Amino acid sequence: MITAVLFDFYNTLVDIKTEDWGDDAMRGVAYFLRYRGLHLRRAELRERARDALQRQIDGSSELHFQFNLALMWRNVIEESSPDLVASLGPEGLVPFSQSLATIQRSQSRVQFELVNGAIETLEALAEHYRLGVVSDGQGAFVRAELRELGISRYFDVVVVAGDLGYRKPDPRLFRHAIEQLETDPTGSVYVGTDPERDARASDAIGMHPVLVGYRSVPEELVGVPVRPVRELSHVPDAVASVVARLRTQATYKSVAKPASPQDVVERTSHA
Repeated sequence: MITAVLFDFYNTLVDIKTEDWGDDAMRGVAYFLRYRGLHLRRAELRERARDALQRQIDGSSELHFQFNLALMWRNVIEESSPDLVASLGPEGLVPFSQSLATIQRSQSRVQFELVNGAIETLEALAEHYRLGVVSDGQGAFVRAELRELGISRYFDVVVVAGDLGYRKPDPRLFRHAIEQLETDPTGSVYVGTDPERDARASDAIGMHPVLVGYRSVPEELVGVPVRPVRELSHVPDAVASVVARLRTQATYKSVAKPASPQDVVERTSHA
């Protein structure tokens, strides 16, 4: 039976548009670094950051690699200013790098708001199921953004690809969340907007996918038991239909189950 509903975050629960490498984002980081004695122009800072990011990508053997933005900034600091590294110390470098990632993010956002019906959807589902988030985002800001939007209280688990080094459709991302919820794939629904990375990937490990933003099953998912819904607010009904289908299947199996020899003996003895 269904005990958990997990969500993609970006473009599923929140409408977002960013300019991650734009002038505003780089300016914010550059100005912050000046207070710590590191003076880099925006163009140079951008180039160093992209070089550090590319080295992460080149150094990974993951098929579906996900970079770590805070680690990228840590590498930039280590290569650009040994004095700053020394002043921060081993315990200060990590949170400082996370702050740089957060600043870049905060200055890059062009649009950021909950999808219509998000609160009502989460309220309805939280009454009956444990909820979770499985996101391809970054640990430096996903959880903070959930708090900012006022919806972190609904989720028992938040799994972020940037913390693990791999992203969807890697099945480990989904399993990591499912294990923390102490359930199993067949008892879980996954809600997302991407046919391949959300719907097909979750179905591949036995979860029940719900695809938001579609009137019907996309052509590439024909044969996959995915439930398309036009709007996020329709998700509770889709989950209810999954539950109903599973109950029907369980009832059918119970009725259709062949009688065991022991059952036959018992019925005969009571005839």
